Amino acid sequence: MAFKRAQDTGSVPQSPLALFADLPRMGTAVPNLWGHQTGVLSQYADTHTKTPDLAIELPTGTGKTVPGLLIADWRRRKLAEQIAYACPTVQLAHQAARVAQREGIPAVTLVGSHTSWPLSEVTRYDAAEAIAITTYSSVFNASPKLGSPGALLFDDAHAGEQFVAEAWSADISRFRDLQLYSAVVDVLRPALDGIFLQRLSEADPDPLARNDVRLVVPSRWGLVKALDDALSTAGGDLYWRYTMIRAGLPSCMVYVSWAGVLVRPFVPPTFENQPFTAANQRLYLSATLGQGGELERAFGRTPITRLALSPGAGTPRNGRRFFVFAGLAQDEDPELVARDVVGAAGKALVLAPTSEKAVTTARALNPAQWPVLDKQAVATGLEPFGGAKHALLALARYDGMDLPDAWCRLVVLDGKPDAAHLQERYLADQLRARMALEERIRTRVVQGAGRCTRGPADHAVVVILGDTLSRYLSETGVRTALSADLQAEIAFGRDNSRASVAAIIANVKSFLSQGDDWRDNAEPEIAGLRRKAIQTPLPGTEQLAKSAPHELEACRLAWDACWVDAAMHAEKAADALSGNDDVRHYRALWLYLAAIWFHAAADAGHPTARSTAEALVKRANEASRGTTWLRDVEPANNYDLQISADDSPAVNRIANRLTKGVKRTTHDKVLASMKDGLVAAEPGKFEPALSCLGELLGSEAFKPQGQGRCDSAWCWDERIWLAIEAKSGQDSAKPVPLRDVRQANTQLRQLAADRGLAAPPEQSASIIVAPRTTVDPEAVDGADHNVHLAQPTQFIALANDIAAVWESLLAQAPGQHTTDLHRLVRQTLAEHRVLPTQVLTRLTATPLNGLRLSTSQTSVVYGESPGVLDHSAVEATTT
Repeated sequence: MAFKRAQDTGSVPQSPLALFADLPRMGTAVPNLWGHQTGVLSQYADTHTKTPDLAIELPTGTGKTVPGLLIADWRRRKLAEQIAYACPTVQLAHQAARVAQREGIPAVTLVGSHTSWPLSEVTRYDAAEAIAITTYSSVFNASPKLGSPGALLFDDAHAGEQFVAEAWSADISRFRDLQLYSAVVDVLRPALDGIFLQRLSEADPDPLARNDVRLVVPSRWGLVKALDDALSTAGGDLYWRYTMIRAGLPSCMVYVSWAGVLVRPFVPPTFENQPFTAANQRLYLSATLGQGGELERAFGRTPITRLALSPGAGTPRNGRRFFVFAGLAQDEDPELVARDVVGAAGKALVLAPTSEKAVTTARALNPAQWPVLDKQAVATGLEPFGGAKHALLALARYDGMDLPDAWCRLVVLDGKPDAAHLQERYLADQLRARMALEERIRTRVVQGAGRCTRGPADHAVVVILGDTLSRYLSETGVRTALSADLQAEIAFGRDNSRASVAAIIANVKSFLSQGDDWRDNAEPEIAGLRRKAIQTPLPGTEQLAKSAPHELEACRLAWDACWVDAAMHAEKAADALSGNDDVRHYRALWLYLAAIWFHAAADAGHPTARSTAEALVKRANEASRGTTWLRDVEPANNYDLQISADDSPAVNRIANRLTKGVKRTTHDKVLASMKDGLVAAEPGKFEPALSCLGELLGSEAFKPQGQGRCDSAWCWDERIWLAIEAKSGQDSAKPVPLRDVRQANTQLRQLAADRGLAAPPEQSASIIVAPRTTVDPEAVDGADHNVHLAQPTQFIALANDIAAVWESLLAQAPGQHTTDLHRLVRQTLAEHRVLPTQVLTRLTATPLNGLRLSTSQTSVVYGESPGVLDHSAVEATTT
């Protein structure tokens, strides 16, 4: 009888690098490691085997999986530890398992329900005979079944926030569970204004109402018990998610929208997870680690040590990308441009913020009835797509997929991935704290663009579709925060996308063939751009990094109801965010959270906490200027907060008009004329309607005298000014040109000169109102920070809201005393979100150049000089 021999009986290699040489690899295994991979493995073995939290950065396409698996297997052998290697999704876990098999690394795949895990596989993991390749959800759940791993490795850690926080999120969909959604909204009713509640009840609200998100802090409103009662009726997976946050519900945030409600702590309380916290080491493998504390917030851990590449390790390169900005093509619909590129490439990976949008886009770009595959088709592997001659794969995931070489040569990125969940949307849209999300958004875009370039010799086309993403990648601050390679590729792509469709397709074919035309003409130009590119961090990055440890500690203490200590750390987080206006709105949030938790301490009997909370709310209000979210989240009886001096000019002007008397027939004619004008394309009708709308909003509204002046100026004394450039008659298919932006840049300064002031009020903006959704990249670069784009529909919505305000006031104003009338006007304007501060917020949601370079940084200058791409730095061996 033949008996099996015990595994791993030989001597243990001294390092993961030595292990690579000893493994019984298959014929398809990588023959050698790249220089940067050997550098990472050497540094790990020399310095970091006992580092509790360690992050390793290897850019997209430069090989994270093999080094990660080597470290995992070396620790298993050396320390006889249970080792778990976690991936964001099941498909990625199967992908990693195939790499482990190819490289001769003993591994078992434990995904899905633990009841389906084969006992023979589980016991191999338990006995430290094989590493377990699993998913994030197997680690972060209500009852983890992975035992006590000695080390946890997280692949694609840059995508961690979404997958980790999901475990501590009760996401209630209007469409999947209308009964629970309605019950939760009913509980939150005291904290929501009447107009918002009315829109939540509508079966088909307008798009602006659909996108509106409000924040409710249950502890501030005394709603924790009622919310717990409602959520405890949840069923299925949602019930288990709720059990994860139930103990810390008083510290949770609730985000409310028409489509759903999200209940979650601000950062995931991973300290509650025993396998995660008890591990000797947590190792985060990431394409980008960032510098602003994003990784720490995602995993709830601090400090996380970064393992940087040594100077001699070689510069990792990840192939060549040719960017096509479909919206910049001359006189052609962007969708048709993208469809022609898909036809030239033969197949395409289509990525969008939601699965539904990705599938819709893929079908629209399908040139010849090719198969359109979704996430279900590739749930366990990408072979159905990679092996197809012609196909489109539609997904909402920007990371983790390997589609090398001929498997796919085209990625289509449709839309800006900036709202993975309601908390992100609230931070970006209501709080205007986009800088706090910038690392996350940028990483998703970079990851998506790199799905089909998986090595230094690989190449793929990247089509940018949608105005939001095109404009995002045109912003100077965004581009200069990217690597030199990406800066050069994007600059080259933008320049060569302003061409005819025939020229674009010819360039695409030249690139795909990698012939002499591309190598002799395009590559030298890209190389020249790369040499001139300077990578600079975004402003506020340093402050965000300093704030992160205090944020995590504040949230941990709040979860445990240690309210005073939590509030003090929240205030420390706010202090760390001081000194940079780019993160001022995020600072306002932390000042408010400190106030919330001091209020909770006062409710628990702390004698001085209430006055401290009230002082912090005032500080938060000052830091949040330019937004109106704080007015929405604080109870209405905080009248000091509800009264803003910036809003008083409108309140006074409207109250005075009501006191003098308003003739109803004249008023109705004015409203009708205004509404007719705002839907007209002719400047002679649209421009006077703008000034009429401004008057009804309580501003001094007029068209300034002189050539080249704005079409309507709205001035609420010297508090808030809006200079409006009307371009309602322009062709919606074309981008906003540079000349319009240059004109808008000067309008506020000219208004200030007219009024004898050195500068306009801080709370002022120039608004270009046009039916266009795209902006010429040069116009983005040339726009002042206070220039914004708005659609005519936004002004129509304002007109409808102010008409409802006047209808209510005309009915209620007669007989009111002066003080009561002013209170009524302010309250009615606020309910319909047409106070001056609210109008400013509504019309400045789309800045033309949303991110600015730090004044201490040098901007990038793109040159014209040709050069030769230096491939000598690329390692000769490949993985």
